[in-house]
Amino acid sequence: MSRPSSPHIASPKPDDSSHRQVLSDSFQSSEHQSSSSPSESHFATAARPLSQFQAYPACPLCRAESTSTDPQRRLGGAPIGNIYFGGQKLGAVCPRNGIPHLTSHCEQWIRERTGQEPRFRHLYSDGTTRSDLSETDAIAALDSAKTDAKQPGLPERWILDGLVSGFTKSGFSLFFPLINRVLFEETVRLAYSKHGTELPTLEHIAAKACVLAFVSLAGSHCPTAHGASQVDVDSCARDAQVFLSDIIEDASITTLQTSLMLLLHETLCGRLQASSMYHALACRTVFALGGHTVIASTPQDGHLTFEEHEDRHLRMLFWLCYVLDKDISLRTGQPPVIADQFCDLTLPEGYAFSRFLPRQQGQLQRPWLPSDLRLSILKSKAVQLLYSNASLQKSDAELLKTIRELDEELETWRTSIPPEFSPNLSVKKDSGLVGALDMSRNMIVAALHLDYHYLLNTIHCASGRCMTRGSSDPQQMSFGVQSSFDLSVEASRSTIVYLSLSANRLAGEAFWFFIFYPLSALMNLFFNILQNPGHGLAVHDMELLGTTSQIIRSMPIRRVTPHETEYLTKMDKLVAELCRLSKGAIEKHEATLSAYQADSRP
Repeated sequence: MSRPSSPHIASPKPDDSSHRQVLSDSFQSSEHQSSSSPSESHFATAARPLSQFQAYPACPLCRAESTSTDPQRRLGGAPIGNIYFGGQKLGAVCPRNGIPHLTSHCEQWIRERTGQEPRFRHLYSDGTTRSDLSETDAIAALDSAKTDAKQPGLPERWILDGLVSGFTKSGFSLFFPLINRVLFEETVRLAYSKHGTELPTLEHIAAKACVLAFVSLAGSHCPTAHGASQVDVDSCARDAQVFLSDIIEDASITTLQTSLMLLLHETLCGRLQASSMYHALACRTVFALGGHTVIASTPQDGHLTFEEHEDRHLRMLFWLCYVLDKDISLRTGQPPVIADQFCDLTLPEGYAFSRFLPRQQGQLQRPWLPSDLRLSILKSKAVQLLYSNASLQKSDAELLKTIRELDEELETWRTSIPPEFSPNLSVKKDSGLVGALDMSRNMIVAALHLDYHYLLNTIHCASGRCMTRGSSDPQQMSFGVQSSFDLSVEASRSTIVYLSLSANRLAGEAFWFFIFYPLSALMNLFFNILQNPGHGLAVHDMELLGTTSQIIRSMPIRRVTPHETEYLTKMDKLVAELCRLSKGAIEKHEATLSAYQADSRP
């Protein structure tokens, strides 16, 4: 017996200028440059006026290319950014298509270090301006909202029930605990209840929006769930977005869940800018509900009232917002939405112990969340102490002291992790991975390693703001800066090597969450080659860069669309261009060294 159709059934188918300098001034490199290249004591000569640069078109989406000629503005405007090296913000990763966009000043530095013209124009535009949200898609979304004057419909209950069952049993729900079964049952009841000829209440609309957002997410990422193949996930997401515009004033757990579900839907589709906007809405909603201060304890008898279920779930959603907030801030350079000093950051009961327990059949599992909460708190401290506007006023000694203290805290965290999960200080090609685990625990191990090395890089990369000139003890300062820089670069090597060993263990849903790690690492290694082309590991690092394209392609993708295909193609071109320029820098250094040695002969 065939089931009746449903509207969502899928059809077939500022610092002291004497201590800090910027790239366009002289970008000193004496403490980092290889001693074997005496004739190349500076990164770049004094830069020509911006109007004389051969500048590529600014990104039509995020305007990532800087046009400011004020050095302090360039340094202080977005001091962390996505592409940050040697104390300089050299570019950004487009939040719409995930492709690096370098500033004109960075491109000028590349010309001077390699003797070649960087070719990134085809990556910035490639004949299109909206790769992830085409004009056709935008018109279709508007038409859907206009022509469907009636309230969008819900999928049949048997489909929803199958998706709820599949989602709650999946590892995905442990990383993203979006629903509480008790509370969601009430939401479903309200969404499917009849309201006759009366206008639906705000709560009724909110419940429908939440169900549709859930179906869009679960239908895509629990493909084996009963009824998942019958769902048009994009249609459900669009209708949930339409509803959300009507309930934006409704600060409720239901609205909070809807915002977070749409956030994840956009992220998992590679639409990172849209995702960050839903994140801001979710954070404001959790503040309005008091989730940043409420502490939910477990009754001794283990039985929870409906209100206690609400408190516990609200607190869990706050932690989810918190983790995402610190990652977004760290990766984009934008200020965090959640200010720690206004929050109670008491960890959930038994968190440190329960996070690494395997899932037991038939037992209630505490959510893992996408990142370790203690590490997320440390990420927040790093952003505040190293990359806030106030941190730019620190002296070199104060900055290095802060870096050292954060490094010690990070090491304390690392050693607190059970040995079978704890990240290695450095990852080599012959390093062994943890034995076969289930997919969920593989993801925990991978996230811990990649998060650790990325944060280690972020902390020590800030040492590039230090300059030896004018220091009270130049020799000691130089050693501190150099050792910190070395740790930063080694962390990037470890990231690429670790992914080369573990990429095939990742879940398909993780692609757009994890892609930033290899992208950040390869850009850091590239700039280090430009900075130190005579370093003993320069050729090794260039070869490591060359493997990144294949590593990225080996990362599973749950749902391959033209957006993912275009992204992978552009990444292939980016890696090839970085390798070409790296080779040019090494060859230019060798030629300069040979000429110097020839001139030095008697």
